[in-house]
Amino acid sequence: MPTEIVLLSEVEPTSAVMVRAAAVDHPDGTFLEYRDGQIRQFVDAQGRALLSIYRSRPVREPAQAADALVRAPTAFGLWTDMAVPYGDTGAGRALAESIAAAVGGTIADRV
Repeated sequence: MPTEIVLLSEVEPTSAVMVRAAAVDHPDGTFLEYRDGQIRQFVDAQGRALLSIYRSRPVREPAQAADALVRAPTAFGLWTDMAVPYGDTGAGRALAESIAAAVGGTIADRV
């Protein structure tokens, strides 16, 4: 079962920003888009999934959103679901953190 995490930010992570963030640690990996960019995925050089990213959504009820997280930041406007595959060695989580840093956001664990 994958680990569900959330990118909380004020800026949506575009495909270009995510690819630049991934190029540092995964230069031989591949970036895939499905359903017109609603689902995006990084795979490593061997074709193993590293991280799946779903379309960002505006946060309409910050208190309710914060209740769904282990530790929520005090302010955020966008919620981006991400999934790290079962058995991740840490590469998927590290990639999520790199993407978050690129947009000035933070990664939070789901409850």
